[in-house]
Amino acid sequence: MSEAVKNREHAPGQRSHFQHLRPQDSSASTRKRLGLRIGAGAIAGGLVLGALALALTPEDRSEDASRIIGSLTRAQQEVDKLPAGALPVLANTGIDPTQTRLLGHSATIRYYGAPAPEKTINGAAAGKTICMIPVDARGESKSLGCTLLKSFESYGLKIESPDRTEAGWLVVPAAAESSLESVKNEAGWSRQAPNFLVRNNN
Repeated sequence: MSEAVKNREHAPGQRSHFQHLRPQDSSASTRKRLGLRIGAGAIAGGLVLGALALALTPEDRSEDASRIIGSLTRAQQEVDKLPAGALPVLANTGIDPTQTRLLGHSATIRYYGAPAPEKTINGAAAGKTICMIPVDARGESKSLGCTLLKSFESYGLKIESPDRTEAGWLVVPAAAESSLESVKNEAGWSRQAPNFLVRNNN
């Protein structure tokens, strides 16, 4: 595939010292003691609830690429490596070649995915990205497509050949079925991996 393929770019927790009161006879002292004890109990209860809330707060994985490309949790295999002829496409992207993973393939295109450094928009950091690299039958790549990880749920990442006969579409695992349903009127789509759809019309 010699021409550029189309890319559609399709959201942190926070981490008393009580003085022992000696018994006294007066009712005023008793009320004071009770008041202090109640206050201490409320504070202690608040601390417990606060700790429980922190324990139940889910980890923020919005910018963790392995939630999209599960194979990033294991070592790169030989099949995951970009062919030598495709490596130049990574120039100036900041993508580590050891982080590429094979996603799947259409008739003549192999699709690789990889996490990428933070993307900047108008000079301001916008967040970490995830990219897809299409490699043609000659083992070459002329372009890649990337999108922000924190907004990946909105559409995923789709790359198509110029004539739209072949495509790869990476989505969040929970959206694979609905994404496939959304293109049911477009011929050639199938679910090749848990969250990777391909289009073969060749």
